[in-house]
Amino acid sequence: VKYVVELAKALSSSPGVYRVDLLTRQILAPNFDRSYGEPAELLVSTSGKNSKQEKGENSGAYIIRIPFGPKDKYLAKEHLWPFIQEFVDGALSHIVRMSKAIGEETGRGHPVWPSVIHGHYASAGIAAALLSGALNLPMAFTGHFLGKDKLEGLLKQGRQTREQINMTYKIMCRIEAEEQS
Repeated sequence: VKYVVELAKALSSSPGVYRVDLLTRQILAPNFDRSYGEPAELLVSTSGKNSKQEKGENSGAYIIRIPFGPKDKYLAKEHLWPFIQEFVDGALSHIVRMSKAIGEETGRGHPVWPSVIHGHYASAGIAAALLSGALNLPMAFTGHFLGKDKLEGLLKQGRQTREQINMTYKIMCRIEAEEQS
């Protein structure tokens, strides 16, 4: 997570980049820090930075928390699969709203769409692929340790069957998402 947050901050200060949104799940669980329930969190503002383009109130890097899945509890990444489309719908609504707001703020008179969608890990990869298709935007994917390799390693250990591994890690959903991403 630290890597992704630092990447968002660095990208937002790059020339030609107006705003970076890191989209994630909103968690309103009572045993979690209240900040995970906040819909938006400013990571770094680029308002007022010296550049050829004047920056506005929406410039910078943000964490945007999209409500999806059960609202009152944390879910491990292996249990998010049934809710990916709900996340994509919420993310798409956010992107449309922000594109219009940035277009108005910059005086362009039309929506300013993202340049790229980046998915980080398998579930975010498939979400990025769906958003990329819906918005006709390029995407990037960072997969980390791939599901096929994890499955192969776990099978070599011989402690679990393929079915047990799939039950525990939802590995087939992960592999399919990585392949589509």
